[in-house]
Amino acid sequence: MDHCRALSYYNRHMEAQLYLQKSIRERLDELRSKNSQFSLRAFARLLGVSPASLSEFLNGKRTLSAKMLKKLGEKLCLAPEELDVLNEKIVREKKGLTHTPSNKKNVQLQNDQYYLVADWRYYAIMCLAETPDFKEDYQWIAKRIKTSESKVKEAMERLIRLGFLTYDDNGKLIYQDVEITTGEDVPSTSLKKRHMENLEAARDSLYTDDVLLRDMSFMTMALDPEQLPEIKKKIRNFQDELAELIDKGNKKEVYEICMQVFPRTSIKKDKVYEKFQ
Repeated sequence: MDHCRALSYYNRHMEAQLYLQKSIRERLDELRSKNSQFSLRAFARLLGVSPASLSEFLNGKRTLSAKMLKKLGEKLCLAPEELDVLNEKIVREKKGLTHTPSNKKNVQLQNDQYYLVADWRYYAIMCLAETPDFKEDYQWIAKRIKTSESKVKEAMERLIRLGFLTYDDNGKLIYQDVEITTGEDVPSTSLKKRHMENLEAARDSLYTDDVLLRDMSFMTMALDPEQLPEIKKKIRNFQDELAELIDKGNKKEVYEICMQVFPRTSIKKDKVYEKFQ
């Protein structure tokens, strides 16, 4: 094999590896920008790999199987179009192809749905559109929800395309009153990303928002995991009651109302899951 052919083979073979390395580094940099003490060991634990393996992969000393590449891509909460690129590169590595056709319309639809759930800005903009002083102005919206104009523009275009924001007879942009729900107890990359963003935002609010403008409370209790279905049902019912109360008020600001129930002790999952079947 001559030098050019060998280089071409190497590039094809390493394409998916390099793409995922870049994605992992970007996510790690993002986490460290919010917490300078965030370690590679902690990041490896989030991804479900050993710190040594992750370090070797990032330094180009280890290659991963196609199965592991896909697993890490999902753990990183990559958007559908990013997963599509990764999968395409994996196929090219396996078959030595120069191009793998994809269903662009399907990817676009998946991508729209992903961002609607995963990116907090979408719900925030839709809720902001319910306030009386709402303006169809990227700069104004960006300032109100504390984000960049480019992110607002991207979200607005997608919300209009999906029909969640429409123009009334007077040419004013309004929110279409559509109830949006996601499946319960179903693992979802987009939902995981959204929950992560909400937790990070709650942490920031703890230090930046006055205590009179927020509420953060918790309970630590011993409980029977078999009660979880009933506990979740009561939480859903409370959320519905709270939504009815809020709908009766004058909508002026946008808030996140989050609730979490999670174990502090290690649980033997198989035994618990048997009870839920």
